[in-house]
Amino acid sequence: MPKPFKKKTFRDKLESQISDLAGQTDELRKQVVDRAPGVRDQIVEQTGELRKQVVDRAPGVRDQIVAALPDKDQLLDLRDDLFDRLPENVQDKLPEKVKPKRSRLRKVAAIGVLTGAGAAAFAILKRRGDTPNVYVPPTPPAPPAPSAASSATTAGTVSDSSEASATTPPSKQA
Repeated sequence: MPKPFKKKTFRDKLESQISDLAGQTDELRKQVVDRAPGVRDQIVEQTGELRKQVVDRAPGVRDQIVAALPDKDQLLDLRDDLFDRLPENVQDKLPEKVKPKRSRLRKVAAIGVLTGAGAAAFAILKRRGDTPNVYVPPTPPAPPAPSAASSATTAGTVSDSSEASATTPPSKQA
């Protein structure tokens, strides 16, 4: 005999909730079908306007992007620097097209050699241009020109010559 007031089991509760959800889903599907043409038209209108805005802004944005990109020389320098920072066993495993070109290394080496040669030439020319401070001994003052009266007195005495040699310092011969 069935009980007149049967308790709802968990399964019965779930089945009733699922049937309610199925009914709501059917209602929503009908609303979407009814509104779909209007929504579609609205989306088409908005995309047309947005497309025009994107086309109008594209040159400015493109110029900003191009300005932010590094040029080819900067990219090659970055690649070479990155390659130099890698360990040697990793450098050996990389494909040849990734490795820096030897002609580029030769170019950098040639610029370095030219710079070094220019610096050496500049140093030599600078050294030649500067006059060294060589010690030049002072020249003794020239003896006074003999006059007629003084020549008669100096010719006969020996003591005068000893006094003259005592007053003037001996000159060094180079």
